[in-house]
Amino acid sequence: MNITLTRLGLAIASAGLLTIYGCGGGGGTASTGGSGASTITLGGINAVGAAFTDATITVVDSRGITVGTSSVVGANGVFSITLAAGAVAPFILTSSRKSADGAVESLVSVVPSVTGSSATVNITPVTNLIASRLSSSGDPLKLAAELAAGTTVVNSTTLTAKVAEVQAILAPILTATGTSSTDPLTGTFAVTGSGYDRLLDSIKVTITPNSATTTAIEVGIKEAQAGVGTAPTTIQFDSSQSVAAITAGNSITANSIGGNAISDGNLVVAGTSALIADHLAQLTACYALSTAQRVDAPNPSSLTIPTASNASSTNIIATACRDAFIGGSTTIAFKSNGSQIGAVAGKPFRGLFYEAGTGTIFSQGTYEFTRSNGDVVVGYKSKSVNGSETFDTFALRLDNTDRKLKQIGNEYVYPGGVSAYHQKREFITNSQSPWNYYSTGYSISIADVTVLGSSIFDRVVVTTPTNHTLTLKPNTGYSLLTLVSTLQNSINPSTPNGSGTSFVRLNSEYVDTTNTFDPAAKDTAALYFANRATFTNAYIAAIPAQAVWKFEYYLATAPSTIAQTQYYKTRARALTIPELKTRGLATLAVGDISTIQAAVTASPWQLPIATGSAQTINYLVPAGALPPTSLQVWGGYSGGSFNDSVTVLSTALSGNVACSNVSGSGDTHCTTGTSVKLNGMHLWARDIQGREYASFYAMYFLP
Repeated sequence: MNITLTRLGLAIASAGLLTIYGCGGGGGTASTGGSGASTITLGGINAVGAAFTDATITVVDSRGITVGTSSVVGANGVFSITLAAGAVAPFILTSSRKSADGAVESLVSVVPSVTGSSATVNITPVTNLIASRLSSSGDPLKLAAELAAGTTVVNSTTLTAKVAEVQAILAPILTATGTSSTDPLTGTFAVTGSGYDRLLDSIKVTITPNSATTTAIEVGIKEAQAGVGTAPTTIQFDSSQSVAAITAGNSITANSIGGNAISDGNLVVAGTSALIADHLAQLTACYALSTAQRVDAPNPSSLTIPTASNASSTNIIATACRDAFIGGSTTIAFKSNGSQIGAVAGKPFRGLFYEAGTGTIFSQGTYEFTRSNGDVVVGYKSKSVNGSETFDTFALRLDNTDRKLKQIGNEYVYPGGVSAYHQKREFITNSQSPWNYYSTGYSISIADVTVLGSSIFDRVVVTTPTNHTLTLKPNTGYSLLTLVSTLQNSINPSTPNGSGTSFVRLNSEYVDTTNTFDPAAKDTAALYFANRATFTNAYIAAIPAQAVWKFEYYLATAPSTIAQTQYYKTRARALTIPELKTRGLATLAVGDISTIQAAVTASPWQLPIATGSAQTINYLVPAGALPPTSLQVWGGYSGGSFNDSVTVLSTALSGNVACSNVSGSGDTHCTTGTSVKLNGMHLWARDIQGREYASFYAMYFLP
């Protein structure tokens, strides 16, 4: 879709805006405080629509010295920081919150100078974008260091110019929300989902460094979908581009209705963020109750109470819990990806039935988009009492009886989902480390559904945001449908679908940058490679964060007819290879690598394992890397292939992967007497935006 932005002159920064930032010098020449001087207080709102809760704000002055730290940002987003005496403007404010799995979210803002003893400054995605425009690298997190080093100038003149640039870039959405005249740095607002806060709810700003000097930026508009397959409206640019080039390259209009128009009517309804916060508070109150108070089937396992296989929403008894769902006063109406609420592993809201769920806290709610039927998709964080955290989304519907948002689920009939996925594949046996490579792309998650041991699916056809078609089919021994690959099927005819993976590798590059050979031609395992000549880094960077994928389901009983069509939106695009190389990954412990290398023989180039035994995996998490939350092993046996996995706490550094046959599928890899070989394992993690990362260790031989 061709997207262009209506050009506006830089005159949007009026003379009135010039006075807001004062007239001090730049690069540390404007001194605030000093010997005998009074201290300075900075305060404002820290929000992304919802308050940027759980964050701590640090202030660094022009010398690169930390001169102030805030208390933890609360539910109203308000902060106040008293700076150390002698602090020297300009000031760079960085608000950061770190999840238990090590992922960090940060927003940056700027104060060029202070007149008097206090100054107002907000910290939002818009101020983060302003900081990006000020930064010589386009990375707002580097701005403080660049200022101290003298490679970036921050003063009233440069700041006013960059504010004007950002206002010009965002002009259509500012017009649609009626916020064109609000100063992004010093304007007054509250986290109610109205006014300027509605603007923040309506945009998703993604800033992704791709080198030491440039950064990719996307401003996505969180619109109500005109149809379930509607593509998102985005503004994409590189930090090195001028505002004229950015606005000339995008054509989004503020008030026309067709195409990529932005209008008041297709943006988030005012007040939505407050309703989201209320809903998360209600879920938290529900889980604060004991299990026996929540359900009449606590910890179901015996025949005297409902078993785990049939405990469902009908067993929820607490009003505080039932009222969180549509129809809760009578019959709860909830379905997500073919599943209803239940106590069986993998069912939605399973924690309601078990004591381990008690005390779970739901927070950090964000508006994502509105579905065509009016349901609101919301991002959130849940944190259990053991400290484990999950970031995910759910669909809420406005209950007209009490005007509250309540759980409804996506109402889809079958499992599905898609996420940006990244992998570093290391060959730790047979002296093959020169062939280690990075891959980036998307993981398509369609859990297989079986009846009497047979899959109900014939295939699922997936249409990508770039209108490419992929086919996935059931595969013996696999819990997920796997991609059909004509190329790999010709190489490995024994592989039923030509692939043993649901990971579409859009682009792959060797760790050794001097190696220009194509990994797809070298690694002939049951993988799925797209044509990297087509899916270049530039191509991948242009895919919107909130991209739409279409899933068409064909059943085994009627393979010529589409049984269901479902649509999924990603929360973040796949990283380019240069972007991926800037991210840290967990690593397998040196001792484990040595053990594997010592056990592998020259033929059949795989690690023999005891049938039915658990595989213990130990790993390390370097500074800045995401700790794994899932461990998985792959292997082969006389009847086919298998994969086993285990979920681990983000604080763990090891885990045991138990052997588990897929019930009714003919899988016998755990059966005594079966010859089993292990050929790979991975350490998996997911960040706050839903991007997935895996360190994969291969034990097979490359031809």
